[in-house]
Amino acid sequence: MSSAGATITPMAGEPQRVRISEPGLAGSYEVVERRSDGSLLLRPEPELLSEVLGETEGTVFRDEEFIAHLERVMATEDDLSRESAA
Repeated sequence: MSSAGATITPMAGEPQRVRISEPGLAGSYEVVERRSDGSLLLRPEPELLSEVLGETEGTVFRDEEFIAHLERVMATEDDLSRESAA
């Protein structure tokens, strides 16, 4: 399922996850609750820095996309050792 700026990935037996690319909201979320009015209650899901870097390597960001990318990087769990970052 997809809409402007968001992708919902349904998987049988697993929690649904949403990836949002809107500036200020960029990141991965777990769908905690679907409300009767159609709105979703989301919980941020930490990403690994290595996954974000691998996914976006070589990407040219423009304006708000770059800000959204930096916000996404700041929200990651750093799984890179100091040796591999050097």
